Amino acid sequence: MTNRTFKTGDSRDQASLLPARIEDYVGQDNPVRAIESFVGALDLAKLGFRHADRGVEEAGQPPYDPADLLKLYLYGYINQVRSSRRLEQEARRNLELIWLLKNLQPGYRTIANFRKENWQALKAVNRSFVLIIRELGLVGGTVVAIDGSFFHGNASKASIFTRKRLAEQIARLDQEIEAYGNSLENNDAAEAKKPRKDRSGGDDSEGDDGDIGAKVAALMARRSRAQVDLDRLEEGGETQLSLTDPDARHLVKSGQGVAGYNVQIAVDDKHKLIVESEVVNDSSDVGQLHAMAKAAKETLEVETLQALADEGYYSSLELKACEDDGIKAYVPVPEGRGQPKKKGRFGLKDFSYDAAADAYTCPARELLRPMPGRWNNTSGRTEIRYASSTKTCRTCPLKARCLSPKASQRTIGRWEHEDVLDRHRARMQGAGELMRRRSGIVEHPFGTLKCRAGYRHFLVRGFDKVRGEWSLMALCYNFTRALNILGFEDFVAQIVAKARALAVFKCVLKAFLHCIQFIMAWFWEHIAPPLKTRWLLPTPAA
Repeated sequence: MTNRTFKTGDSRDQASLLPARIEDYVGQDNPVRAIESFVGALDLAKLGFRHADRGVEEAGQPPYDPADLLKLYLYGYINQVRSSRRLEQEARRNLELIWLLKNLQPGYRTIANFRKENWQALKAVNRSFVLIIRELGLVGGTVVAIDGSFFHGNASKASIFTRKRLAEQIARLDQEIEAYGNSLENNDAAEAKKPRKDRSGGDDSEGDDGDIGAKVAALMARRSRAQVDLDRLEEGGETQLSLTDPDARHLVKSGQGVAGYNVQIAVDDKHKLIVESEVVNDSSDVGQLHAMAKAAKETLEVETLQALADEGYYSSLELKACEDDGIKAYVPVPEGRGQPKKKGRFGLKDFSYDAAADAYTCPARELLRPMPGRWNNTSGRTEIRYASSTKTCRTCPLKARCLSPKASQRTIGRWEHEDVLDRHRARMQGAGELMRRRSGIVEHPFGTLKCRAGYRHFLVRGFDKVRGEWSLMALCYNFTRALNILGFEDFVAQIVAKARALAVFKCVLKAFLHCIQFIMAWFWEHIAPPLKTRWLLPTPAA
């Protein structure tokens, strides 16, 4: 018996009988078959994919079927392959992709252009899938959690300029230009003091002056560009200017800065599926609560909805907008907002409001009554101000704990819709369990996409293309999760059936609307003119 050090493979020259069909390389429960079934059930022309409605009679080189390129991207994003060049390579060597694309091998430019040109259609596919999983009962439709996360854009921090940074750059360039100017003047003065020599002497410093002059010209050109960028910011009212990606911004939160975008998602609590999402370029989450909650409510088609968010979303105006639209928002009230409390004085919580008397009661049991008029604060809210009696405050034993050294009376501003905040504070008293569930619901998709799939940045530039790529990420997350929840057989059977039913419903609805338009046009053309003429004719005299 021969002793062998390592295990050895088969000889490359040995003949073998491989399966004769590509079909035999892909198992019957392989996820690529779910991708094939799902894409095959979609009406890509209705979703807006380019070339999806191409006729057989059209001349010219036929393009790739958008269904094949959509399958390629779904497979790639599900398996952490996003680069168009890597997708091109995988299409040539990956047996699953060879099966899925039927041995088609599109080039990387074709693959990249499909993602850039069909960003709106990709959003439509993502929304269609959300509607499908809603019809399948995979979403509860009662509680959603909302949160945002920073994603790097296809830009660097150095390519993003603020007004302050541009002003500092212009000032620095002015100093350098001035220094070179002084150097030129000193050289000229030194040359004037030297005795002149003939040309054969070789004592000519024109070359140095030329170098300095070229450097000054380059600095002047840089200064001119910086000034144009600063003027552009001031005229447009923008705070930042990105030279690489026009829509990317330098986002900062908790001391961490990212050049990119802020992705907002609303996640249903039943199976942690993303039901609504949006991409913005604002660091702050304030102002996003109502828009996201309302969009989720419309997608889920429910009468009421509970929306959970962290304290970064707290805004009185947003809470009122949510309440007006039948949305119960649960957002922790940020602590430490009151400056008096920090300085050892009584805060707003130490004053109680009596709705019947329309007055506040201070810790000394004295009343603060409303002042005449209304005031608009810095946040745009209209407030009623309540003030104490100056005479009472002057002799109050708690004056040092209530008033600042220069104040003679205590005033409290109450929003005209303060009852909204009162109901919100009362609602938050028993919302401990809901708020503990919030992070587990909404952090799951971000954790899966960022940590497991490694999707921390976008490959494309501009709002439209970035939103299209995010739609691919969200779609593949929901697709994979629904496949795991339902199992392969149920997923293929139910998803495909719902997708086809949805497509049929849209076709019937479009045909119905087209019929209504035809009837209305026929009415205004044939029936309306005689009636109008009859009504306008004068009544004959008796």
